[in-house]
This record gives sequence, C-alpha cells and structure tokens, in this order.
Amino acid sequence: MVLSLIEVKEKLKPQLKSLWGIDDFKVVRAERKDKFWILIVEYQESERGPAGVAQYFRTKTSGLSVEAETGKIDTLID
Repeated sequence: MVLSLIEVKEKLKPQLKSLWGIDDFKVVRAERKDKFWILIVEYQESERGPAGVAQYFRTKTSGLSVEAETGKIDTLID
C-alpha cells in the first residue's frame, strides 16, 4: 500500500530528528515515482558564531528519496 504525502511526512519526523536533530521541517516539493517519494525539505539549522557565543539559524534545503510503502529514507541528497 502506497503512503500518502501526509503519512510520509509523519514517518519522516523521527528519522530526521535522529539524523539531523531537527523537530520541524517543511516539504517544499514532492513527487511520487514508482516505488519512491522524492521530497525537497527545508529546515532551520542552528549554528554558533565565530566566538562561540552568538547563535543564529540558517535555512537549509535537502532532498530525500523515501520508500512509498514504508516511509523510510532511502537516499539523502544535500
């Protein structure tokens, strides 16, 4: 059974938390191929300034290939 985009996004949350340490992300583009969902996700990454005191956030974009039936990440494209 092929998962919907909403179901895939829910299954991605714990995977991206363990991989990148993010809680919140936005799917900005999605396309379903035969056995995979191809997703482009956008998220905020925390970084420290040169002195190590200031903290700022940078928006990052990454691509994912996700299995359509299980919702597991197959390939990461940074």
